[in-house]
Amino acid sequence: MGVVDGFKSASIFGKISFILLFIASFCIVIAFTCTGWAESNENFGGGSQIHWGLWRRCTENEVSTAPCSPLDGWANDWWAFTQAASCFGFFGILVSFFLVILYLFVGSCKGNGEVATGAAILCLLTGVIQLVGCIVFGVEFDDVYYDRGTGANYWEFWLSYAFGLAIVAALLEIVAGVLLILECKKGGGTSASG
Repeated sequence: MGVVDGFKSASIFGKISFILLFIASFCIVIAFTCTGWAESNENFGGGSQIHWGLWRRCTENEVSTAPCSPLDGWANDWWAFTQAASCFGFFGILVSFFLVILYLFVGSCKGNGEVATGAAILCLLTGVIQLVGCIVFGVEFDDVYYDRGTGANYWEFWLSYAFGLAIVAALLEIVAGVLLILECKKGGGTSASG
């Protein structure tokens, strides 16, 4: 049985979980690696816009000898928590997606309730951890980097696209986890192949 046949024979919950985790994987990889969690206007940091990611802070200053500075190991509890939570979310989404692929397409795991249950639990746990990490980042970033100043020295700070993608990934992962629980409760949903 091929991949297309495996997908066609899957239940609706299995298909939707697969699609949601595929999109969540795409979103979390971008969020995890890009410097788009937050930004400032161009009046901050010597006239350059600053971009914050989980692991580095970069400017758009092309003449700078060091346009980026690392943030891993930064002695800031809320930032470290966000990094750790995002690591759990990142790996949780990828492992859950792998388990759903096994559940839908690999003969020895196809329709196996234990694989679906493991994926569901992992989705729910790591999705909630990722979401809590995003909430902590949003609240703390707003408290630390708030709009201030006047006139030409007015500094604006805002959350950006990677932060939004991280939230979307966490929510999609949680929904996929709920659908996988429903899949397990109804007794699988894919036909067993031998």
